[in-house]
Amino acid sequence: MRSKTLLIFMLLIAIPLSLQGIITYYDFSMSVERRTADYSAQLVGQINRNLDRTFMEMQRLSLMPTYDPGVLGILRKYSGPALANQRPAVEDLEKMQLYIAGMTYNRPEIRGIQLFAGSGYTFSNVDASAIRSFTDVKREAWYERVKQADGAWVVIPKHRPSYYLDNGGQDYVSVARLIREPNTNEGLGVVKIDLKEDVFQQIVSNVKFEEKGGLLVVNSRSELFFQQGSGGLTPEMMDELRLTTELPQASNVRHMNIQGKTYLAIVDYSDYSDLKVISFIPVESLLKETKDLRNFTFGIGFICLIFAGALATFFSYRLSRPLAALKNKMLRVEQGSFKQSVKVESQDEIGQLSRSFNRMVEEIDRLVHEVFVIGLREKEAELAALQSQINPHFIYNTLESINMLALKRQNDEVSDMVSALGRLLRYTVGRNARLVRLREELESAASYVKIQQLRYGERLKVMIDVEESLLGYEVPKLLFQPLVENAIYHGIGDREEGGTIWIEAVRFEDELLLTVRDDGKGMSEDELQQLRQSLASPPFSAAETAGEHGLALKNINQRLVLMYGERYGLHVDGSLGEGTAFTITIPIREEGERDD
Repeated sequence: MRSKTLLIFMLLIAIPLSLQGIITYYDFSMSVERRTADYSAQLVGQINRNLDRTFMEMQRLSLMPTYDPGVLGILRKYSGPALANQRPAVEDLEKMQLYIAGMTYNRPEIRGIQLFAGSGYTFSNVDASAIRSFTDVKREAWYERVKQADGAWVVIPKHRPSYYLDNGGQDYVSVARLIREPNTNEGLGVVKIDLKEDVFQQIVSNVKFEEKGGLLVVNSRSELFFQQGSGGLTPEMMDELRLTTELPQASNVRHMNIQGKTYLAIVDYSDYSDLKVISFIPVESLLKETKDLRNFTFGIGFICLIFAGALATFFSYRLSRPLAALKNKMLRVEQGSFKQSVKVESQDEIGQLSRSFNRMVEEIDRLVHEVFVIGLREKEAELAALQSQINPHFIYNTLESINMLALKRQNDEVSDMVSALGRLLRYTVGRNARLVRLREELESAASYVKIQQLRYGERLKVMIDVEESLLGYEVPKLLFQPLVENAIYHGIGDREEGGTIWIEAVRFEDELLLTVRDDGKGMSEDELQQLRQSLASPPFSAAETAGEHGLALKNINQRLVLMYGERYGLHVDGSLGEGTAFTITIPIREEGERDD
């Protein structure tokens, strides 16, 4: 009996501890990987947008000579084969060098700008001693793709131009296009802008990236523009990653296996420049902390198991001894000695256990109620203790200090964001009233919108349409902010073109209708029906499956029902691709009619 009790007790301890450790490890591993993927996707997207801006500027530069009459005149003059290998006049050279110098002014990222005339002469801002005077561009490896572009701009991957005399093994990324006669469309030459590799290095260095991973910039042909590897990623491995067929052709996140190691590949593709920025992160480095957590959890579990085994041995002995006495009594009864009896009222362990059990059944209902009430009071006490540790004035003063520092450094965006955050914080924690004026609620929503607009920029537009006569009406606190947040993150936040949010309030008889609507992606009929069921379901019911934002919406609806009754609450409407509208219906209540 003692051995069975000990074994069961040990299993009851070991199994939950093991399951907890395994579940915690895998859940934490997935969470770390997911957060890293999301963060890296934002970084590679930022890098690609910066590259787009750089190549947009180079494309604009390459277009300038095609519209300059002076440049076209000189190229036209030296485009014929009769002037092949003939140096241009000094006056023409000076004009072209002055023009190219103007193109390269304040652009240190440009190694050189070359204008190749039809005669083969190379006009360039590079020192004459460092560049060939005549170049047959038709023999250059990159010329064919420039020719096929037929006047459109072309991004040329890393290559080693033959016209540089002091190249020193340096590769360049270039932007080039054909220059044609405007009237006859006849080719006059080629403009080619060579960029230093520092362009990519500078863009990447401005972004805080995973130190143990790698970064590739390639085009849709997997031709190399830039690569940077660390943490065991050799150039050979980077080439294998670049040329593998498993590499996604569009923006994506996936796992890849290279030379026995698993990498998390995050790809961002640009339609403008046809470039893919790819981040490779070793999964092993991501999971290092989770493995440490796993080892720590199992170590603590093993110590607890040993301690539990000692306790189990002690308690099994204490339990088995009175049971052995009871067993002896039962054996005597089996032998026919029916006068043997075990009185429940006795003072031994079995008797005490019986009486304690009877009392426990009688008291269980009362204890459950008391434990529930005590638990609520403990939570309230903990919350009060936590809130008492927060000094709102310290936070306000700190935000004001940050604001003054931002103004001093002329960082208006940081100043605006800190000011909006301060107003939002004062409104959220600075007052305890359940009801506020509609004017105050709209000002709080405007502060939240200001913060989000600093993040989304012109992609986010917010229109507030409320009559002046309604601003004095009382509404529950913190109604608009969750609805606006829901519209941003689940309606228009993921849309590249952004969208518009409308905040409206109208009076209908004795009721006030508050609406937050957007022109975002909307919801399907099934999603709409599921959200409506969640809003109408009781608290903590099985219907609460609408996700995190659904719980926030349900909280608003339950507050309104508790304050005003079943007649009032939150209503949702919309359709897929046409946006979503949330309407709050509450009774008219002017200032001074509060029932806090």
